[in-house]
Amino acid sequence: MNIDIGLLILRVVIGGVVMQHGLLKLGWVGKGGSPKGVGQWFHGIGLRPGAFWAWVAILAEAGGGLLTVLGLGGPIGAALLAGDLVIVTIVAHWSQGFWAGGGKVGWEFPVPLAASALAIALIGNGAWSLDGLFALTYPSALLPAWLGLMVLGDALALAIRAVYAPKAAKSGDKKAA
Repeated sequence: MNIDIGLLILRVVIGGVVMQHGLLKLGWVGKGGSPKGVGQWFHGIGLRPGAFWAWVAILAEAGGGLLTVLGLGGPIGAALLAGDLVIVTIVAHWSQGFWAGGGKVGWEFPVPLAASALAIALIGNGAWSLDGLFALTYPSALLPAWLGLMVLGDALALAIRAVYAPKAAKSGDKKAA
């Protein structure tokens, strides 16, 4: 029972936090943006086409977060969060170092979220979930297949970004007047 309560707490916190980021990208919470604005930002950092990757992120964060909170769909929601957060960490946080604060958003925040989401995907949603309530079961091949799909998606996003990412200016370069 303690494991199921622990999984419930973990699912609600991790899924709930990451879900807010997807809702923010939709402009539904906070001082949110828009899918168009997120797509333009993604395009600018080399994730092209930006609109496609914006919707991938929105669906992973909002949809994966909701599935994780509810404990529905076996490993699908939590694996979506883990895959998304790997890209978030590499693209938006890694270059700023470990610590968040002082205007920086280091990787101390997204890495524990990604690890927790992966742990939920590997362990399962527990008894205190919609999966548990409705006695939903999934084929044993779903977990490795879904995790494999997340790895392929991450590899594709990083490969595209490697091709299209803006090149860093060299220290001797001067800006045009």
